[in-house]
Amino acid sequence: MPKQQAKQRIKKLRDEINHHRYLYHVLDKQEISDAALDSLKHELARLENEFPDLITKDSPTQRVSGKALQGFKKVEHNPRMLSLNDAFSFEEILAWIERIERYLREDIALEFFAEIKADGLAVSLVYENGVFVRGATRGDGSTGEDVTENLKTIESIPLKLEEHSVLSFEGGAVDRVNKAVRDAQTGRVEVRGEVYMKKKDFEEMNKEQKKAQEKIFSNPRNAAAGTIRQLDSKVAASRPLSYLCWDVITDLGQKTHAESHAIAKSLGFPVAQVNEYCDSTQKLESFYGRIDKKRDKLNFNIDGIVLILNSIKIYKKLGFVGKAPRGAIAWKFPAEQATTIVKDIIIQVGRTGALTPVAIFEPTQVAGSIVSRATLHNEDEIKRLDVRVGDTVIIQKAGDIIPDVVEVLERLRLKSAKKFEMPKKCPVCGSDTRRKQGEAAHYCTNKDCPARHRESLYHFVSKKAFNIDGLGPKILDQLLDVDLIKDASDIFSLKKEDIQELERFDVKSAENLIRAIDASREISLGRFIYALGIRHVGEETAQSLALRFGSLDAIQNTSLEDLRHVSDIGDVVAESIVEYFSDDNHQDFVKRIIRNHVNIRTEKLISRKLEGKTFVLTGTLDNLTRDEAKQKIRLLGGDVSSSVSKQTNYLVAGESAGSKLEKAEKLNVKIIDEKEFLGLLDK
Repeated sequence: MPKQQAKQRIKKLRDEINHHRYLYHVLDKQEISDAALDSLKHELARLENEFPDLITKDSPTQRVSGKALQGFKKVEHNPRMLSLNDAFSFEEILAWIERIERYLREDIALEFFAEIKADGLAVSLVYENGVFVRGATRGDGSTGEDVTENLKTIESIPLKLEEHSVLSFEGGAVDRVNKAVRDAQTGRVEVRGEVYMKKKDFEEMNKEQKKAQEKIFSNPRNAAAGTIRQLDSKVAASRPLSYLCWDVITDLGQKTHAESHAIAKSLGFPVAQVNEYCDSTQKLESFYGRIDKKRDKLNFNIDGIVLILNSIKIYKKLGFVGKAPRGAIAWKFPAEQATTIVKDIIIQVGRTGALTPVAIFEPTQVAGSIVSRATLHNEDEIKRLDVRVGDTVIIQKAGDIIPDVVEVLERLRLKSAKKFEMPKKCPVCGSDTRRKQGEAAHYCTNKDCPARHRESLYHFVSKKAFNIDGLGPKILDQLLDVDLIKDASDIFSLKKEDIQELERFDVKSAENLIRAIDASREISLGRFIYALGIRHVGEETAQSLALRFGSLDAIQNTSLEDLRHVSDIGDVVAESIVEYFSDDNHQDFVKRIIRNHVNIRTEKLISRKLEGKTFVLTGTLDNLTRDEAKQKIRLLGGDVSSSVSKQTNYLVAGESAGSKLEKAEKLNVKIIDEKEFLGLLDK
């Protein structure tokens, strides 16, 4: 990027970051996610590193943001209450440790204390002679806000220090901790921690807020921050805040962070129960991995783990660099949001002819992977977002392969940015496009469009359809380009001699592909129906059709009325199925597949004991794959859904169950483990 262009971009980024920091830290508002703001900050830091002479003292990268509100008294922090630097990979953690070792210039076996990082509002608590006298927010790190009266309303914060003995812990001395706890009852003691709101408490509070037609908070962190800064402590008292202590600042003789942790707990403060003393980098990596897997099960949000040198002496010797201590770091989980710049908007044509606009951008890391495109879905979504080429956007990835654009940062928009219009002609075949009444998508009107044809082939061989190992888009494109196949039925008449002449093929690889094609000739009726690519017929619907009608002939000749009696099939899906099999070309296509020695395996219901019951699966099962479990349910007359709703009868929760478990609890859906599930099948 040229320097002049970088200078303009840096100014825009600084203005944008300062705008969002002011909203969040001063006005208790949040327009974009923390992950998106972090992404903007990372871009600014990268540009400033590239052009160091453009760095100014007032840049967001050079200070901790936040100002005390005028309604609260100011509190000076001593020592300063600063934030931590972030790391996003194990490699960055190793680099951090190497920097520490270089700085110390001596051969010391480093030990660490690792704990979860609650996503809330950092506060300082001061006690005199064991009694709580003052509480303050972090503010800008040097000056915070006196919110004592609001903090007093949090039941998890002791108004008087307690005195409990420690029996054992790892990473310090028991006697030293117990003496510190006794000494803390007199004089001045300061502890620091996080005010947060539990997930269930947050949901219940928002329900009450909605009933009272008051402000609805977007997430628990916003709710905690907004509550703790209320001028009226009665408001704070009415909201379910919690507190988690992460350090004892006063020198009570403790020599390790593990001892500080034990002291805080003995004084009556809640501390992170999920923590670990780590004397090797392998233990650090293992702890991070375990927490990443189980974090959705915690009753409050965390955004990573904190690693801190266990030795307080070494920690203090390392001191600070810029805004953060050298001896501690926040190892963040992969962000599910990031910011990037839209370079282009292209159109993809799917197997049904639907035109999907896709945003193209510079490779960007989000949710642990590098992505360079995001779906814009359709014309309505583009208009809603008002996304344009050149815009800075927030992208989000939550389990999907292709992420979504969730917001445009209009203040960063270039004046030259033009609105995007859906094409009137198909970009592949040049035929007219049209938008069907009642639908959001535009369609290519040419049934023989090459793009539709190719996408249908890709779908036909996909994992949940014929699942032909080694036959992917690139090889299918080759076969089409040299006229070895015209449609999917020709796949089953391919010969080894034809394939081995193709680029990157030899005799052995050709034999392997033919072997994979032969292995796919035996296919269940459900998979076969899915492979046909009938519009609106997904995997679950295809399986329901197979079990309800039992044979391909029965499905081909069924009526609209009969289809409407099948679970999960409404008028639109029923009409699509009838329309597909009423087309002579489709009937011929199916006949050609069968003539090429494809055997469709039918499966009949074993019983109807699960009829009328809907199951949702989440997590990993020990004795069955997800597909095997689904099939067992269907063969006993039950239905399988991909999402939890009020109509769900059972949620089968395996290892590492996800967000579906939380939703099932909220809707009072019966939750069963694998053992109970297998017992239900065997009854």
